[in-house]
Amino acid sequence: MIGSTIGAAAYTALAVVNFRAWGWDPARHQLTLVFAAIGCVVGGVMAARDRVFAGGLVALVGVWCEVHLSLLTAQQFPSPSLLATSAVLVGGALLLVPRDSLILAAGSVILTWPLVLLSPAVQATGVTSTVIYWLTAHAVVTIAVWSLVSLGFSIVDGAFVVVLRKERELAETIDRSPDGILVIDSTEKLQVMNPAAERILGVTQHECLGRELSVILNGVTARGDAPDVISASGERPHSWSLAHRDGRLIELEITWLAMDEGRRQLVLRDVSERARAEDTRRDMELQLAHAQRLEAVGQLAGGIAHDFNNILTIIGASAEVLRSELRDANGGPLLDEIIAAQERGATLTRQLLAFARRDTVQPRVFDLSQQVLTLQRLLQRVAGEQTRICCDVEPDCRVRADVGQVEQALVNLVTNARDAMPSGGTCTLSVGRGTNDDGESLVWLRVRDEGVGMDSATSLRAFEPFFTTKPRGRGTGLGLAAVHGMVMQSGGRAEITSALGSGTTVTLEFPFVNEAPTVRQVQPPGDHMAGGGMILVAEDDDGTRATVARMLQRLGYQVMLAPDGLQALRMAEANLGRIDLLLTDVMMPGLSGPQLASKLQLQSPGMPVVFMSGYPEDALAQVQGLRLETDFVAKPFTSAILARRVSEKLAAVAVLTQNA
Repeated sequence: MIGSTIGAAAYTALAVVNFRAWGWDPARHQLTLVFAAIGCVVGGVMAARDRVFAGGLVALVGVWCEVHLSLLTAQQFPSPSLLATSAVLVGGALLLVPRDSLILAAGSVILTWPLVLLSPAVQATGVTSTVIYWLTAHAVVTIAVWSLVSLGFSIVDGAFVVVLRKERELAETIDRSPDGILVIDSTEKLQVMNPAAERILGVTQHECLGRELSVILNGVTARGDAPDVISASGERPHSWSLAHRDGRLIELEITWLAMDEGRRQLVLRDVSERARAEDTRRDMELQLAHAQRLEAVGQLAGGIAHDFNNILTIIGASAEVLRSELRDANGGPLLDEIIAAQERGATLTRQLLAFARRDTVQPRVFDLSQQVLTLQRLLQRVAGEQTRICCDVEPDCRVRADVGQVEQALVNLVTNARDAMPSGGTCTLSVGRGTNDDGESLVWLRVRDEGVGMDSATSLRAFEPFFTTKPRGRGTGLGLAAVHGMVMQSGGRAEITSALGSGTTVTLEFPFVNEAPTVRQVQPPGDHMAGGGMILVAEDDDGTRATVARMLQRLGYQVMLAPDGLQALRMAEANLGRIDLLLTDVMMPGLSGPQLASKLQLQSPGMPVVFMSGYPEDALAQVQGLRLETDFVAKPFTSAILARRVSEKLAAVAVLTQNA
């Protein structure tokens, strides 16, 4: 339709020019009607069938043919069709079909010469210079018009292509943007809505375009807070928790941007993942702060326990000496109470050291299920008559841990379960196999009670040292802390789940060990009270040093005392060959116990050494070949324990000397 319209308009303009210049030509008029009718009818039919390009081409070709045929019948020369018609037709052809316009221009130039030469006007006058001039001018003007229009069209077409490409890229960017984009006009009606906005709001463009934004948002949110979003101003982002009517909750960041003609753009950014990441980060920061507090308290507890062990060693050893000397006196029961109190203090320090992960451990491989079954009768006595202990264990649950620590942990957990069930109930101990998130095999131990339970805030603090829910005087707050330290020291983890009125479950996870269980070596009781030889004692605590000296002297040993490692080294060098054994503290100023032992063994190879300390694990890690079960005595210790260690080391050296 466009092509036929252009062709008809061009022909009408030429016909008017022709008529005014040379008058009405009936023959030309009939020819005009024929070509105009053909061009308009055929072009219109093609345009109606969505063939606009072809229809316009037919209309232009029809007019083009009519103009050139009119040259053949022209009675006057030069004819107005000679220049004006060709130029206008070529220009119209360029605007509609630029790639085929050269054919029309070239055809016009080629056909004009024979048509003009055969026309009645030229036949009557002959080929004159005027005819040659006008024909040449026609060719130059036709080609010039085609060139200029073609160049202009190329420039316009290139700019148009660039604009279209940018618009297409902009449209693709908006469509593919992860942010929802809404554009509203000055009347607050929605003009543009991208797919991301459809996804965020849960509506479609078909439902929203042309409607007011307030109506759209009010239909989406369940809280009725859409007016707050619409009234927001400025380009600073605002937060909006979009609660959909379908139950979804999305955290959005909205931004208003001003546009021309009173329009505004609303950008919706889904920050739900970022909000969840922020929540996770805050939770991790809280966990880190909690872990740092536990670590700080653990270091403090370890330092206190280390010093406290020296005091307990003095108290216990002195009480034992007095009890042996006052066996038949009235003070014997009081000394028994002192020794019992000292043993309770030693248990407390072991719990502190276990929490601080600095306790002296002797890990071995054993079946946790068998250990639980072995302790069931003991745990039942701990639980009392109102609490029933039930065991549900799987076979072959081997772990590597310190048996004594595991036993103490079970006692602590059963005690807590008993206290949580003042009216009695069942405490279930379960042992089984499983895998962690990395697919590694593990052994779990669960202690579950039917007690009063704890709320979530209390559960989070359950493993903190000195935190207890028991009345004042009934709990130290170290039971679960010691359990936590033990399981972490064994390479596992501890977890507690509880709810008010639903009981508590403590789960301990240990790595599964695919090794044969080791046999616990039990030292047979014997008489270690008789001794002989020279022992060099290096201890920086004055009270502990004097107490150890009295214990050794009562056992029959000669003792040399040194307040630190450097003094002990000088005394050993001055008495080379006279010292039979070195008994040294691990941590001393100037020269530590392991360093002292290394220097003395360079001077006297094979000299036996026994280490003593409150928490020696870190310091003794550098001592090669050290066996804690024979080369170490943990504070606080009794005379019997010290006598056994010293006599065993001296006896081992004597055996080696005889064999040599």
